[in-house]
Amino acid sequence: MRGMLLTCAISVFLIALSSCRDVAQVIRPPAVTNYEAFITKGSPYVKDEPFDVFLAKPWYSYDEANHIIWPVFQVYALKANQRYYKLQVIDYYDDQSQPGNYTLRIQPEGQAAYEWSFEAQGCGNVYTNLSYKECLKDPEQNIYTYLNLETRQSWKMATWQARSRGDWHIAFNGTEVKINAGDQGPGQTRIGDLYLYQDFFFNGAADFQEIAEVSFSDKGQRFFDLDLDVRSAAFALPPGVERVVFEDDWFRDVRGSRKAVDSSWWIVKGGEGNTFSKFRFREIDEVSVGRVVESTFTLEFFYQGQSDSQFEATPRLWKLPMISSRERLLKWCLDFDSQEIIECSDSRWDLQLSVRNRGRRRRWQINVNAGAMGPLTQDVARIYQTAPKN
Repeated sequence: MRGMLLTCAISVFLIALSSCRDVAQVIRPPAVTNYEAFITKGSPYVKDEPFDVFLAKPWYSYDEANHIIWPVFQVYALKANQRYYKLQVIDYYDDQSQPGNYTLRIQPEGQAAYEWSFEAQGCGNVYTNLSYKECLKDPEQNIYTYLNLETRQSWKMATWQARSRGDWHIAFNGTEVKINAGDQGPGQTRIGDLYLYQDFFFNGAADFQEIAEVSFSDKGQRFFDLDLDVRSAAFALPPGVERVVFEDDWFRDVRGSRKAVDSSWWIVKGGEGNTFSKFRFREIDEVSVGRVVESTFTLEFFYQGQSDSQFEATPRLWKLPMISSRERLLKWCLDFDSQEIIECSDSRWDLQLSVRNRGRRRRWQINVNAGAMGPLTQDVARIYQTAPKN
């Protein structure tokens, strides 16, 4: 059906309209039917750049003429506690046309998909709620609905409570979405986009006629059922997490000394772009001499070279030179290919270790060059016998 679609006949989505208006169809070439063409081709190797996926790739488009929030059936990949899910927003209204009533389509990896409906009206949306700014100041209204995808439970709580709880994965407040990670909570949830049907948009304008036709047919099931690899999604760093190899994931303080988090693994893409290393910090050995602390790092890694089809079966060990807390500033660029510390002006480096010392305060930081994926648990790291493709 490609004719004009009257919103007065679409009672599910009417929001206090004083009159029926046409959902205008954009004049364009024939619609594209190759749905696979719009599968996201992002690299799983993420760089040290926080990225709010729901802000950059929103799940909806706002129809200003009719004041309707239309899902655009974007498919996301969500990772939580080393479990993977496909997720799609398929509805924002209930049977009485009330907004903030979500229906999600969710599929845990290796399991059947299911639909989950819940209320998360919160403050709604800046476009549709005339009292939006006032609502943001009201803690009784400005509240998220929190979801645990493992237990399939939902509940509401204050933001300050959510920031200290790890038992939720994703939360909704009107059209706003956040995940348990970074500055929103202590969790390790990650989100990436898998699919967006670009034929909904033509020359920058949303075709609400096209969106409505999908909304009143299969609600984007045709997109959701495509062969989408959730493990290879580009899981973005959430706001508040500045680095892929984040400090809390590779070392911890234990009674004044630092120890390696040897259960965390990463797959780092080489600076050359065609080599990969699956690594962890196997050990951090520290010796205190008075007020001076001497630290030695040992890395363990499996290497996959340019002509290799998989990682080496035997890991390599790399013991870095000792670092003294006397040194105020130190920067090393590590190259797994040569197993050497090289000049940071050399583009071949894979990891950059920065150390800053001021009195008893010690700051360690790892940056990646071409990107990395992780942290991975040891069990998940074992699954990757070969590095995922870019």
